Amino acid sequence: MTRWLLRAAAATLAALATYLLLAVALGLLPVNRDFRPTPPEAGGVTVYLRTNGVHAELVLPAAAPYDWRLELPPGDVVDAARLAAPPPLAWIAFGWGDREFFIRTRTWRDLRPGTAVSALLGLGPAAMHVEYLARPQDYRAQRIDLSAGQYLRLVEGLRGGFARDGVGRPRRIDEPGYFDTDAFYEATGRYTLRLTCNEWIRRLLAGAGVRTAAWSPFEAALFWHLR
Repeated sequence: MTRWLLRAAAATLAALATYLLLAVALGLLPVNRDFRPTPPEAGGVTVYLRTNGVHAELVLPAAAPYDWRLELPPGDVVDAARLAAPPPLAWIAFGWGDREFFIRTRTWRDLRPGTAVSALLGLGPAAMHVEYLARPQDYRAQRIDLSAGQYLRLVEGLRGGFARDGVGRPRRIDEPGYFDTDAFYEATGRYTLRLTCNEWIRRLLAGAGVRTAAWSPFEAALFWHLR
């Protein structure tokens, strides 16, 4: 029994080491090397990549050039009754991840082994975290200036991440958000060790033509390529 446990531990450590080495190697390997920012004065659109240190999200203008308020009405996301003086919420953030992890892990102290294991094994559905905000720099954020075409591809990618009802509306999850300005929606796909929340964002950036990593299960590589 002891020998079996030692072998299992060794195999686990070897798998973890391989995973980390692949994350570093593919995180350093760029795609879309020829990406060049298009500033607003040249017809570009500014978006932001932000992180809380672990989980990356994309922040886009809420109203123009694509009006997210039509698909995601602020009244469905923002709890205005709890905000004494709501600030202008001109931006909207999107993050993707495991549904149960999002909803059950309000803080890191709430993290339970079963929730983490379920997420890593892809046992549950995904969810989208949506937040209206006044400042993209609420977390550490990196500015990205996209061309009009790149921005539209990013919007299409984000819209494709929502699970929708029979008439095409995003399906809101009946659970409270983290703040008074956010909510959760049903999403497509499943979180796995290969497709993490940060890798999901990376695929959107790559699809839009932004320079990014070849694979990024962690958020560090996303920011490194945007320096």
